[in-house]
Amino acid sequence: MMKINSGQEALLDRGGRPTLRELLAHLVFSPVNGVLRLGDTRMVLQRTSFLSHLREEIVRNYGREDAFVLLMRLGFQAGVEDSRFVQASWPNLDPGDAFTAGTRLHTVSGVTRVETIHNDFDFKKGKFSGEFLWHESAEASEHRKHYGDATEPVCWSLVGYASGYATHSLGKLIVYKEIECKAMGHKHCRVVGKPAEVWSEDDPTVQLFRRQIMPRYLSEEIRARPPQASPRPIPKDAAARLEAIVVEPVRVQLERIATSSLPALISGPVGSGKSIAASYLAKLAAPGTKSLDFVPGHGLTREKLLALLAPSTSRSGMRKVVVVQNPEVLDAGVQALLENHLRTAPDMSRHAPLLIMLTESSPAAFSADSRLRPALRCILMTAQIVMQPLSLRRSDIPEIARSIAENIASRMHVPFRELSPGATRLLSDLPLRENLVCLESILTKAMLEASPLQQIEAASIEKAWTELRVDTTTPDITEPLKVAALLALDAEGFGIERLNEMLYALAMERAAGNVARAAQLLGLTRPQLAYRLHATKGPI
Repeated sequence: MMKINSGQEALLDRGGRPTLRELLAHLVFSPVNGVLRLGDTRMVLQRTSFLSHLREEIVRNYGREDAFVLLMRLGFQAGVEDSRFVQASWPNLDPGDAFTAGTRLHTVSGVTRVETIHNDFDFKKGKFSGEFLWHESAEASEHRKHYGDATEPVCWSLVGYASGYATHSLGKLIVYKEIECKAMGHKHCRVVGKPAEVWSEDDPTVQLFRRQIMPRYLSEEIRARPPQASPRPIPKDAAARLEAIVVEPVRVQLERIATSSLPALISGPVGSGKSIAASYLAKLAAPGTKSLDFVPGHGLTREKLLALLAPSTSRSGMRKVVVVQNPEVLDAGVQALLENHLRTAPDMSRHAPLLIMLTESSPAAFSADSRLRPALRCILMTAQIVMQPLSLRRSDIPEIARSIAENIASRMHVPFRELSPGATRLLSDLPLRENLVCLESILTKAMLEASPLQQIEAASIEKAWTELRVDTTTPDITEPLKVAALLALDAEGFGIERLNEMLYALAMERAAGNVARAAQLLGLTRPQLAYRLHATKGPI
């Protein structure tokens, strides 16, 4: 029997479609067969205390953080499935009505009664802002009934449901937050929903949704949808995704070089992604390239270089790619041959070999390296790409680490395990001097030792970091500095002012023009460095 108080009959037809009455028409109960369905979906009736006890057991066995993620994720998935149910059952429904149907489904399910404070959305632009009151939330009521007042909002699965329904409806991640909760003694529960980018991608809750709550297959589905799809869709394959993230800061430069006949010089410290950038460039300039052969500059002979620079004779006509590591150590004779080739080669078209040079020297150090022939140095620096160390890309480390972890899991033939928020924060703070190399070693060791059924926690990362005995000490550069200082003292017109100017310039270059980061590298405050830069070059 459906109980409706006097005067509430009209409420069944209130609002957009599907109304409460239309939703109830899809609810079929066959007690003889023991089946309850909403449309084609099997449902069950159960005591709300079951959910309360289930929550308690999960918290007791797995901890608060894992319980929070699990219940939020289950709620998110339920919201997605209800959104799909509405779209499938009423295919010609106005998108706005399909979206607001979520509030009525919440009510029909018996988990809460929703009151809209405001609900503004624009499907074409992907904009959304909503605030709602939840009356008689089952999660909040059960928690207070069994455990008394809570110290934090407890409607985890309901928040997940609202986020999942809105995310599927709008085609982009919508994150709800519970700002008041009846379990805490408030009159009702109050939630606010906004797109992830409005909350800020650095928001801990947004990061949690992206990495652990939003199902990965839905993540790909959302990314594929116009018009909210990213202009640079993130690849599904972990290796391709890692490549995309690593090269993104220099992607446009690489694409420009790929359409030219210029030799490319990719510089950066160990593990900064030079090889990944070279591979990306090779695939653009020479489609079909599957792997690269890296030729060390030390020991490269004239005969070997001539063979490398010879036009391809393969029947496929695929453009040859030549990657030389550390060109500054090339033999003088080999440098002369290379310079002559680059200056006089009759065919510098896309059919000529693509030449890529990799160096660990900074642009300033490469430019000042006396081992290089001046003309060759100028030619190689024409199309230069600078890969930044991870210390200057800390906001990218969580995504980079996740992609590396997926690659490791694939190689080890083990299930992929998510990194906890604490683990990603720790990785982002570690001084990874060897950059990607160091990051991969830490993740591999942590994955080998972590429980196969749990996410990788910060403790596993810290343990791996400690056991690997990663050297965080500053290398002894006294002797090289002494040599450089003696050469400077012997040079005419070189004084302390010139030395300081060079240090400021190098720090600014390493920090990609960020004054605060450059000041940190020099052991100065930002105002101190800004003042000194102003004194030497004018206003910043």
